[in-house]
Amino acid sequence: MFLLALGLLLPTLAQAGTYDLVVERAAMQIVPGRTDSVIAINGTVPGPTLRFKEGEEAVVRVTNKLSATTSIHWHGLLVDGAYDGAPGFNGFAGIAPGETYTYRIRIRQSGTYWYHAHSGGQEQAGQYGALIIAPKAEDPIKSDVEHVILLSDHTREDPARVQKNLKSDSGYYNWNKRTLPELMRDAKKFGMKATMAERAAWGDMRMDATDIADVTGYALLMQGRPTAAEPTLAFQPGQRVRLRFINGSAMSFMDIRIPGVLMTIVAADGRPVQPVTVDEFRMGVAETYDVIVEPPAGAHALWLETLDRRASVLGRLTSDPALTVAAPAARPKQVLLLAEMGHSMPAPGEACTAEHAAMGHCQIAGVTPAAAAADPDCPPEHAAMGHCTPKAPVLAAATDPDCPPEHAAMGHCTPKASGPHVGTAVALAEKPADGTPFPVVDYGYGKDPMAGMDHSKMKGMMAMPVLGKEGDTDGSGRVFGWATGAPYGARVLSMRDLVALSPKEAAPPTREIIVRLQGNMERYIWTLNGHKFGEGPPIDVRFGERVRVTFINETMMAHPMHLHGMFFEVENGQAPGLMPEKNVIVVAPGRTQSIILTANEAGEWPLHCHLLYHMNSGMMGKLVVANVLGPDGKAAPAVQHVH
Repeated sequence: MFLLALGLLLPTLAQAGTYDLVVERAAMQIVPGRTDSVIAINGTVPGPTLRFKEGEEAVVRVTNKLSATTSIHWHGLLVDGAYDGAPGFNGFAGIAPGETYTYRIRIRQSGTYWYHAHSGGQEQAGQYGALIIAPKAEDPIKSDVEHVILLSDHTREDPARVQKNLKSDSGYYNWNKRTLPELMRDAKKFGMKATMAERAAWGDMRMDATDIADVTGYALLMQGRPTAAEPTLAFQPGQRVRLRFINGSAMSFMDIRIPGVLMTIVAADGRPVQPVTVDEFRMGVAETYDVIVEPPAGAHALWLETLDRRASVLGRLTSDPALTVAAPAARPKQVLLLAEMGHSMPAPGEACTAEHAAMGHCQIAGVTPAAAAADPDCPPEHAAMGHCTPKAPVLAAATDPDCPPEHAAMGHCTPKASGPHVGTAVALAEKPADGTPFPVVDYGYGKDPMAGMDHSKMKGMMAMPVLGKEGDTDGSGRVFGWATGAPYGARVLSMRDLVALSPKEAAPPTREIIVRLQGNMERYIWTLNGHKFGEGPPIDVRFGERVRVTFINETMMAHPMHLHGMFFEVENGQAPGLMPEKNVIVVAPGRTQSIILTANEAGEWPLHCHLLYHMNSGMMGKLVVANVLGPDGKAAPAVQHVH
């Protein structure tokens, strides 16, 4: 009896989750009827779904049966630096052939995550899997059934060959180039002079207007299964279904929808957010989203397609396995605009449309802007470049009288929702009389650095060849603009829609770090601040320091930027304390996006673009979080502003 009482008084020890993973080459039919060489984990692609619980110590033993060094990175997990799994960081050299490496991870979080190789092109070859962590306490996200949906892009080519092809010709996989017949159709619609000027401008830039994605020809997989394998998710009528989406692809942005079924976003990158109801949403590479659906009885199409519309996968969400589904109507392929480096603004001399005004990109003559009461500590030109977030207008305080903004920002209460929160990436419910065939879709992937500026006084802007506006179509029916394709009235998720579920205290950052996203498409070299990985200085941050990191995308490609070891807050227009926490942030072409980082995890952490072939071509840096006092007890060197 005494021993029993003593046992009740002692702290409960968490039982460790233990897994053994074996990484090896295998011949496998990923696409039915075709055998490919892949890298499997425990004999499958993807690898097994690992399930841990917050508060335990997870032990994972990884045995390498490859002929090359390998690694496993725990994407999104808060880990001791030695177990992060990125070779070249924190003294980790990778797992040599024939060796077994033991990862010991203190689980300090819950949510939807994944794991993957961080060595060469091994991730692309199949070395990845889902990772689900149950919360220690009651889960704030309620559901009756759940499905893990790990998405990936499969190629039968060796990843090293893909990298070599891109180095020899960055447009090697662009099988969608414009042709002579298309030029003639454009000339008929826009005039030969304008058409030739536009083609010549693209030629001068040595870029292709249809180069939406670097690599095509993929087979999209849903939990390792292509459309031909009929991926199926079962439910019972009346159930609340949780879908854990993970974009584990190497290079593919994906648009996701279930026609006829509303989806509610409840978590992003593993962190709970205030619910947002959408018809569809876009996933950057390496992002995760948790979605709640309550589908009626029957079978519903779960449709995913890549940004360039060149690959797709169709799944079934069904209460009856005998029912079939069909893919929705195809959407047009895109053509980039020459003005994509500042694509959210009306063209010089063009009147401000209701659509652009609704998104805050311009002001209709005679209409007073809603944000007239500016924040003196955050002038519009600084806010437009993402250098600060203006304080919310006073009129917003009345939304919940029991929880004023200043209390919410300090985490003392949670404001009640003023109404249904829906996706806002499409600003207009209906097509205006003079509107383009497709609406502008602003996914909130950064801010236009030229927003609010007088374009008429900018040299060269008036001479930029323009065939159509964003949302227009060319002579062949392709839609102009990187982010277009969704219909008017669609509720589409914008990064601005994400609000942290629980407010917390948020001190202002003490300094800013600039990270320029740059590249040379001709040589297929991608850099941060002009340096390939290993050729530039690290970014040094003091332990406990709170900094703003501003990404400036100077390229025509979107980059999903990922930081290992820590979460950051996305400056998306929400009040301090309510900004969502993520570990991946997409920065659209020509846009600027700021995040706020509290450097509370000591170590050497990779900061990189999660497009695999961009990272492997140099787009990675090292962010070092050093203790205030070094091992010798002396203060660490002062940190300089990094550009």
